[in-house]
Parts: sequence; C-alpha cells; structure tokens
Amino acid sequence: MAKYDDIRILRTKQSLHEALLQLLGKKGIQEVRIRELCELAGINRTTFYNHYGSQYDLLNEMGTTFLMQISGRLEQADSNVKESVQEKVTTVLQYLLDNRRLSLLLLNNSSDPAFAERLFSLEKISELLSASLPDDIDDNTRKATVAFAVYGSYRLLLEWINAEKPCPSGEEAALILRLARRVCCA
Repeated sequence: MAKYDDIRILRTKQSLHEALLQLLGKKGIQEVRIRELCELAGINRTTFYNHYGSQYDLLNEMGTTFLMQISGRLEQADSNVKESVQEKVTTVLQYLLDNRRLSLLLLNNSSDPAFAERLFSLEKISELLSASLPDDIDDNTRKATVAFAVYGSYRLLLEWINAEKPCPSGEEAALILRLARRVCCA
C-alpha cells in the first residue's frame, strides 16, 4: 500500500508542477489562485494543502528540485580536467533545454527573484572557477574574479536560453567556459 501511496503522491505533485507551469506562462505567481491551480491539476484543495501551504511553496519546491538536479550534474566534474568540466556544463545546459519552460521562468526572475542567487551560490560552480585561477592571488581578488565570471556567465546563459533557437548545449558550454577562463586566467 505504501508504494501505491508514493506513486499517487508523485503523480499529484507532477500534476501540480505542470499546472503551475501553465499558469505561470500566463500570469505572475502572485496572481495564481489555489482554486484554479487545483482545477487545472485535477485535484481538490485539501490534497494541495496536504503537501503545500501556498503556490509559493510549490514554486520553491520546483526550484529546489531544479537546483538539486543541476548540482548533481556538476558534482562529478573534476576542476583539473578541462574536458570533465565542459562535459558537465554541457549536461547542465542540456538539462536547462530539456526543461525549458521551467528554466525560462526561474532564470528570468519572473516568478522567483531569488533563484539566480540560489543557482550561483551552488558551491561547485565557484569551486570550478576558483580552481582555474592562479594560486598566488589574494582572497579578495579571487572572490571578485569568480563573481565576475559567474554573473557574466549568467548573462550569456540568459541570452542563450531566451533565444528563439538556442545553439546546441555543447557549443554554448564551450563559449561560456572559454570566456570564464579568460576572465579567471587573465
């Protein structure tokens, strides 16, 4: 019975995720009503409130899951092996493309203004960039250089994901890493 309940919960949450994505494509999170969310997902409000306190909690869960997926894809990258880093960044970018509707909502700050900060505070991103810096620079310069590379990369990422026809994820990963290395190694 527990296995059946787990599957039902997963289906319920997936239906809510899809419904919220649909609604956020038309209006802001503050305009989403629980009633319409539940109707679209095909569940009752009691079921919704068994899992979430508000539409913001649902969106937060979606963003957290999204970040966990990205983090997991980056985790195995070896900062000393250029090919490993590019492979992992390509995998992350492909994940963004595969989940483009959610990527657009989260990355464009239209629904969760704090998402970009949460994304770039992932430890592995800073670790990969920091490893490409020379050992003899001071901590302040290291932090500033990494921040500059991270937020510059974010801008490139935004332009790429918002393009009508984004180039392949491998090409974009190569461009982002090439420019980030120039910033970090200059």
